[in-house]
Amino acid sequence: MQFSQPLHGLRGIASLMVLVAHISFGFYDHFYHDDASFALIARGVANFGTYGVELFFVISGYVITASCLRYTPRQFAGRRFWRLYPVFALFTLLYFVLNIVTQYEPDKLGVDKLVINLLFLDLFAGTQALTPNAWSISYEVWYYIATYGLLWFLLRSQASWRVVGAIAFLVLAGFMLAAFDITLYFAGGALLYFIHQRLRPTIASGPATWTAAAAFVVIAAIATTMDFPTQTYFEVPGSVIPALLLVAATLIFVQAVLFSQSLPSRWLCSRPVRFIGTISYTLYVAHPYVYIVVREAC
Repeated sequence: MQFSQPLHGLRGIASLMVLVAHISFGFYDHFYHDDASFALIARGVANFGTYGVELFFVISGYVITASCLRYTPRQFAGRRFWRLYPVFALFTLLYFVLNIVTQYEPDKLGVDKLVINLLFLDLFAGTQALTPNAWSISYEVWYYIATYGLLWFLLRSQASWRVVGAIAFLVLAGFMLAAFDITLYFAGGALLYFIHQRLRPTIASGPATWTAAAAFVVIAAIATTMDFPTQTYFEVPGSVIPALLLVAATLIFVQAVLFSQSLPSRWLCSRPVRFIGTISYTLYVAHPYVYIVVREAC
């Protein structure tokens, strides 16, 4: 698969969204919690910003599916390890040490919690991520494992026991979908990859621009007013239809910006946005420290 500059830029925007969300709601929580007007604005900004995680999952589903079909197991594991783990481990250990010194979050102390986090088992152990927003990285890692294993045994493996392997990874993928509703975004991104391979030659840039604009209006209307729990995304009474609409609008928006000649795509391909995309992962993992510094300074 050819490198997608629009998705690269969109990844950067998603990381900025999460950063802005935490800072804006942090200001409300610590300084302006008695101001009803500011609370309304801060809540909308925070809700829309945390929606950046859903964007991350869709982008990952699209990109990782392509990688699964391109690389051998050793190559895929090596690329994912060096892309994610060194920075993740660095900031996890940094937070653990600083937490011992400052007692900033005493409930996160303990070598057992450190080991659980470093092995990405916090998702199943029910413990908090040591780096405050690194919970989504554990999701990502298990999505990678389930997706690669399933596609490998279904489409590429010649092993005599490939049926057993396919069933095992199908169970894992099914568990992730059933236990964590937000997984639908990653699955949607994977589905989008296969759809895009067929539709790209038939959609012009003009309709893609208007499609992206319409989808963004729906996204902004829902994402600013509602905040969905990751495990019960589609189970909160009264929110099922908006949640499904948000998923559909997100997939439509991402599909539309994949076209390099559409207006949103050209903006996402600009040099400043591409730079943010390049540092997006480090920015995402490091941004709690930015927030803490800003909060203490204020």
